[in-house]
Amino acid sequence: MVLPRFPASPLLACLVACQPATMRPAFGPLPAATEAVVDLTVAKATSMLAEALRADSIPVSRIEPRDGYFETGWFVAVTGAPSAERTLGDSLVRVRGWVNAYGRERGSIRVETAMRPLANPALPPRELDQQAPADNPAAMRVARTVADMARRYPVPGAEPAVVAPAASADSAKAPRDSAAAPTGGKTIKPYRPPPPTPNP
Repeated sequence: MVLPRFPASPLLACLVACQPATMRPAFGPLPAATEAVVDLTVAKATSMLAEALRADSIPVSRIEPRDGYFETGWFVAVTGAPSAERTLGDSLVRVRGWVNAYGRERGSIRVETAMRPLANPALPPRELDQQAPADNPAAMRVARTVADMARRYPVPGAEPAVVAPAASADSAKAPRDSAAAPTGGKTIKPYRPPPPTPNP
């Protein structure tokens, strides 16, 4: 017996077609992530920033230009060498970057340098992540690279600016092992994003 075939519901077909698909993780960046706005599209800003970080010993292993996302695995903050260890403190870090549309042709960048100061099997792994302090070697390289992108591709009419992480009271209590790493760097100006260009 052959059963009759009915066409799919137009509403159902629309829902399936409109289902959002992204290669980003379900969570967003840490609140203290480094931020900047550049005069580049999302895809271009994502690719160029990821490649610039690679050139500065940040081992970006995955890039999703269309979705505005890139990430590394866990690596040694000082050398950039990948590592499968789970040492507490900020000697091992992981970098993730998000780029969102800001107006028509601009990208709003947020890049975190995550560390795991504590171990707690009862919590989801993401809840253990904290932003590495500003004097962490990898966090310093991330801030420098993002600042360079903001300088090279400034939003017209706005002064290039970046918000970089600062050492917080919470990070001061966490296990630290980057105290011997070189500190310093350029003063980064407060972040004042220009208003987005309205869509016509």
